[in-house]
Amino acid sequence: MAIDERFLDELMNRLDMVDVVGRYCKLEKRGNRWWGCCPFHNEKTPSFTVDPEKKMFYCFGCKEGGGIISFVEKTEKLEFPDAVSLLARMVGMDVPTDEREKSIYKRRTRLLALNKEAARFFHSNLEKEISAPARDYMARRQISRKMVIRFGLGYAPDQWDGLIKAMVAKGFDKGELLDAGLAVKSEKGHIYDRFRNRLIFPIIDVSGNVLGFGGRVLDDSLPKYLNSPESYVYHKANHLFAMNLAKNSTAPQFILAEGYMDVLMLHQAGFDNAVASLGTALTPEQADLIKKRKGEVVVAYDSDEAGQKATERAIELLRARDIKIKILKMKGAKDPDEYIKKYGSDAFRLLLSGSENSSDYRLEKIRAKYDITDDEQKLAFLNEAITLVSTFKNSIEVEIYIGKLAEITGIRRETIEGEVKKSLKRQRRQNERREMRENTNPEKNAQPSFTRIRYQNVTLARAAEGILSLLAHNPELKGLVEERIKPEDLGEEALIHLYGEICAAIDNGIYPNPDTMTDKLTADERKLLAMILANTPDGSPKLLVLDYLGVVAMESAKSKAKVDAKGLEELIAMKRNDTRYGNGRNGSNE
Repeated sequence: MAIDERFLDELMNRLDMVDVVGRYCKLEKRGNRWWGCCPFHNEKTPSFTVDPEKKMFYCFGCKEGGGIISFVEKTEKLEFPDAVSLLARMVGMDVPTDEREKSIYKRRTRLLALNKEAARFFHSNLEKEISAPARDYMARRQISRKMVIRFGLGYAPDQWDGLIKAMVAKGFDKGELLDAGLAVKSEKGHIYDRFRNRLIFPIIDVSGNVLGFGGRVLDDSLPKYLNSPESYVYHKANHLFAMNLAKNSTAPQFILAEGYMDVLMLHQAGFDNAVASLGTALTPEQADLIKKRKGEVVVAYDSDEAGQKATERAIELLRARDIKIKILKMKGAKDPDEYIKKYGSDAFRLLLSGSENSSDYRLEKIRAKYDITDDEQKLAFLNEAITLVSTFKNSIEVEIYIGKLAEITGIRRETIEGEVKKSLKRQRRQNERREMRENTNPEKNAQPSFTRIRYQNVTLARAAEGILSLLAHNPELKGLVEERIKPEDLGEEALIHLYGEICAAIDNGIYPNPDTMTDKLTADERKLLAMILANTPDGSPKLLVLDYLGVVAMESAKSKAKVDAKGLEELIAMKRNDTRYGNGRNGSNE
């Protein structure tokens, strides 16, 4: 959907970039810019910058960048028109387009309303006779009435179109039911309910919006659990089941369980800090969601092989965010629900207090692979364990686990300590070699690695980037630049295109910004422009642009000379092969 550039320019002038971005991450002012940890990748040292004057953001770590609209697109998972609509509402503006009624934002609003009505429909079914299978199942699983209400549980009747009919009567259409993932279309074009004869678990975000549903089968059908697909409102990687409830818990940590029933039964037993990932292993976005609210997690995944793999993944993600991790080992039960039913909530609370940290868990997993009474296997165990210990960042933790290895194996502490130091040196050397390879390949490093754009002449491209940045921030330089070079002198197709769009924006009195040019640039070009605008050279703009223009002229001349030389060689070769000029070695005619 095309949106008038002047409207976009006015919208960005009214918006406070720091205020918008500050809603998603903590920012601190340094000089003319604001800095914070990037919301798009994991980092401990802030490399994410916001320039309020230019209405631009840029991360020097992951290379993401753009304007306010780009930022909202990425954080809210919206398409461009929706992001514009959302920002326009912040400042009381109306988007001047006939297409706004068809925007994703309207669809998002409609789908959230639809999901809310669907949740009410499912919940109300529990009071009807048709829900006998669900009531029987809940009785067997000992789910209390209080939990039914707390989690908004419901029942999808064993009908092909029970929900469809109910929602159409509420004013929703079948297209919206398909968009929300509540209905499915068959190969023959028939539309029917996705959830049938299932206990329904609404998936609710921290703001109370119903995003989707999980359905537990009540007979022998497969799959056992059926979940809503990705939609305009539901992105499972970004949410945790029951976080809307657990966020209010006074417990110092979250309990990270594997499924809906585990979480529900934990809450019923008094552990209101339980959450679960949604039908998948923990994601970076979910780990970030945890980090925002708690500094500690107890991982209580199932004890089977899949649960252990998921635990390893969770440890990796949580440790990267400096979240304190403990691992729950449930002997005599495969999951929290079974453990609580067998031994009671007090026993589970005691288990929580004695849960082992993630380092103990990982070391024990390695130990379980070897018979350390055998010298060869003992050596293999030590090699793998030492590699693990050498990855620990905390020196005190390293000391503790050197002692544990000595105790387990009977090997002198000093010997193990020496091997850990050797492992650390090996890792350091590997890192140094990698850095050396990168440093000795400046051409590769100079490429815009965050896009698919590749420069043929890096020197020329870097000078062109400098010109574009200075030109965008200093429109008065346009005449000088146009006098000295032609667009094609910039060499790279993407930079030539950006140059033309920047000049056009200046002519229209609009600040060149990836957001105002969204319909004119590819996604890679928008990223490249964001990087160029974020890296403005320091110094006198006129003197700097003259220097860059000189480099462009010199590189263009070199390139032209190479082309001319190549053309001359081709002409000579052509003449040698042409009978009119003779094809002999001495050029003699026949």
